[in-house]
Amino acid sequence: MRFLEYLFFKYYNWQIKVGNGDMPSFLAVFFITFSFTLYIADMIMFYFFFLSPKGGFINNKYIFIIIFVLLFFVLYYLLVTKEKDKIIIEKHKQEWMGKKHLGAVLFPVIAFAFMIIEVYFKIQMNRGVL
Repeated sequence: MRFLEYLFFKYYNWQIKVGNGDMPSFLAVFFITFSFTLYIADMIMFYFFFLSPKGGFINNKYIFIIIFVLLFFVLYYLLVTKEKDKIIIEKHKQEWMGKKHLGAVLFPVIAFAFMIIEVYFKIQMNRGVL
């Protein structure tokens, strides 16, 4: 939960800095959800690309939208409802305000990099190189 609070705090402050002060909580949760959805997609792609004996894929084309919406509502409930966002911001303001943003930046970048690497290896497998 502490890592979620850290991500929420960093993305909340980022939204304030870029001028989205009218709904920074919503956009912070949206970005965290997007990053988690990338990780889930990476795990599903890894399974179907490299471990599945049939090599098939998910038949339901809306599965990622469903996962995204459910995850968004869960994270929104955990981080924003009942003024939890204000509590998180005030609780960690002194602790995380001057710290580096490396964790908040690397979290989505690593998910995207894994996806690119998986696609590259699958392309090489289809060409017969691997």
